[in-house]
Amino acid sequence: MKLSIFVILVWGVFLAAITAPRVHGATAESARAEINKLPVKERQRRLEEGAKKEGNLVVYSNQGVETIQEYAHAFRKKYPTIKLETARLQGAKGLDRILLEHRVGKLSADVVGVDFDNIGELVKAGVLARYDSPEKKNFSSSFWDKDGRWYVADYTLVVIAYNTDLVKAGDAPKSFQDLLNPKWKNDISIDTEPEQLVFAMMMESGEAKTAEYLKALMRNGAVPRRGHTLQVQLLCSGETKIAAEVYPPRVMQMKYEKKCPIAMVFPNPTPGSLGSHTGIARTAKNPHAAALYLDFMLSEEGVVALVKSGGTIPARNGSKAGWQEILNAVENKKLRKVLIGHEKMAELKDKGFKMMDDIIVRKQIK
Repeated sequence: MKLSIFVILVWGVFLAAITAPRVHGATAESARAEINKLPVKERQRRLEEGAKKEGNLVVYSNQGVETIQEYAHAFRKKYPTIKLETARLQGAKGLDRILLEHRVGKLSADVVGVDFDNIGELVKAGVLARYDSPEKKNFSSSFWDKDGRWYVADYTLVVIAYNTDLVKAGDAPKSFQDLLNPKWKNDISIDTEPEQLVFAMMMESGEAKTAEYLKALMRNGAVPRRGHTLQVQLLCSGETKIAAEVYPPRVMQMKYEKKCPIAMVFPNPTPGSLGSHTGIARTAKNPHAAALYLDFMLSEEGVVALVKSGGTIPARNGSKAGWQEILNAVENKKLRKVLIGHEKMAELKDKGFKMMDDIIVRKQIK
């Protein structure tokens, strides 16, 4: 009898442990939904009061170091009573850590941001709570989830860059197909995971044609190196003439701040992807502060921090990119942008990454 009572008690504790996060998440969602019904100023006041009582905020983000730092600096300045901690978690390893912490009930983060190709995993696992940010009205619908699970404040484009001391502007490649020209043999650097280029090509041309293009590029002597920023640094030093897939803000930053002899070409169409998909954790210990952070990230003040970091391009309607050359391209109606979101990832992700590994890393190019 005593053993049975003990077993029942243990089972009860176990059930409480695994259902507590769900109840907490639902309660926090309901509380935020009620606050959202308030007039704008009162809503903000209630969120700030709640956040002040919480006093803390933990953010996991896949964004670049500079972007995370600029967001944190600006947020702390606006809300000095909130102690903000950040951690940079990227790619598959970052996703695995988030999912593991979630499964064992020890997810430390209140706000979580991941790449476009990983957000589906977080939604499927039930990591993210619903939150209806009023800032979403300033973004096109492709930049936020209809259920409020995630929001995107930025997007990425990838371009072809070249060293202007080694390549004349008139001779520079104007498209990705131009990189197959034998005159560029052994003079091209490419990331080991050129995701935007590969996924955009798969969407536009299909798997077979994308694989054949990558094989032809590698046969032309493209040198794979990990890191988009590294590609620009090597270009700057003259170690390579052309970088096949790099981020425009980083090119501009190196050109004007480091005085590097580099320039870039926006191919047409230009591949890209939606930026960090960021949402509030269902188990957030600081739900009011988390809501303030998400609203801030999507606000005009968030745009200023984003542009200052030089990392990506703001998606908020009416916002301007940080560099005029990027702004000119973004506002050019003749330039077609192929932005990859999460919708196609279930179909393309495994095939795309296997293709990159087989062809670019393992050099299976015959």
